[in-house]
Amino acid sequence: MAKKQKIQFIVNPVSGNNKSEDIHSLIKANFDLQKFEFDYKETKAKGHATELSAQAVKDDFDAVIACGGDGTVNEVAKSLVNTNTNLGILPSGSGNGFAMYIGMGRNSKHAILKLNKAIPKRIDSCYVNDEFFLNLAGVGFDALIAYKAENSKKRGLQMYVGMVSKEMINFKAEQFKIYIDNKIIEGEFTTVAVANAAMYGYNFSIAPQAELTDGLLDIVLVKKAPLLRTMGASWRMLNNSLDKSPLVEMTKSKEVTIQVDKPYYYHLDGESFSFEGKLHFRVNPMSINVLFPEGRQHMN
Repeated sequence: MAKKQKIQFIVNPVSGNNKSEDIHSLIKANFDLQKFEFDYKETKAKGHATELSAQAVKDDFDAVIACGGDGTVNEVAKSLVNTNTNLGILPSGSGNGFAMYIGMGRNSKHAILKLNKAIPKRIDSCYVNDEFFLNLAGVGFDALIAYKAENSKKRGLQMYVGMVSKEMINFKAEQFKIYIDNKIIEGEFTTVAVANAAMYGYNFSIAPQAELTDGLLDIVLVKKAPLLRTMGASWRMLNNSLDKSPLVEMTKSKEVTIQVDKPYYYHLDGESFSFEGKLHFRVNPMSINVLFPEGRQHMN
C-alpha cells in the first residue's frame, strides 16, 4: 500500500465569513484519508501562518494548505518558496483572487474534493522591496480600496462594489515615475498594477495576459481620465478585456520600479501598506509548487 502523503492545513479562523470548526468538519468528511494524513492548525495572529508553514517544511510535510483569503495564502506561500513542499489553497476569504484564478473556486467542500486529485505545478513568485507576493501588487486606486477594506467591519462583494463606487467619486490620480527596462514613464495614473496572476477577487481580471510561468511581471497602467470613462473601463475587468481599453497600457518585464514623491499606499495580495520613495518589483522564476485542480495545469 502506498505511503500516505502528509498534509498540513493552516486555517485563518477569522477569514471571510466561514467558521473554522465548519472547515475542520468539511476536511474530515471530504478529504481522501486513504491517500492523505493531515494535521490542522489555526492561526492566532498576523504572521503566524508564515511560522506554521515554515515549521511544516522542516517537518517534511508534502503540502501545506492555506485556508483563508489572499492574505493567508501569501503568508503560507512565502515559507514555501524554493522548497519542494506544495502549496494548496482552500478558499475561505472574501475575494479569493488567486484561488479563483487557478480554478479552486469559492466553495470549500468543492475545493477539498479538488485537492484530493490536485496536481503540483511549479510557477513564478514575486517580490517588492524584498516583500513576497504571489498574485498581485500595485499602487493607486486598488491599494486605496485594499486599505479601506482592511479597516472595514463588513465583507463580501456588495461591500467592495459600494466602496469602489464611493471612493471613485473623490479619487485623484497620482503622479508616478515608472522605470521599466531602459524606459522611464512619467504621468498621472489611477492605478499601476504589477501582476503575476490576473485576478483580484470576485472574477475582476486586471491583467488578462498574465502568465504564471513566463518569468515576467505584467505591468498595467491605468491612465487618469474623467470618472465616467474610468468606470466604463473598470467594467472590462469582468469580461477579461481590460487590455482593450484605450485608457490602459500593458507591458511585461522582469523588473519594474515605481516612484512617488509623497507617502502613498500600495498593496500586496490584497493587504495594504504605505511607502515613500521607490518600490522595486522583481519576479522569482519557477520558484514555488502550487496544487492545481486536475485539468487546469495547462493554464498560463
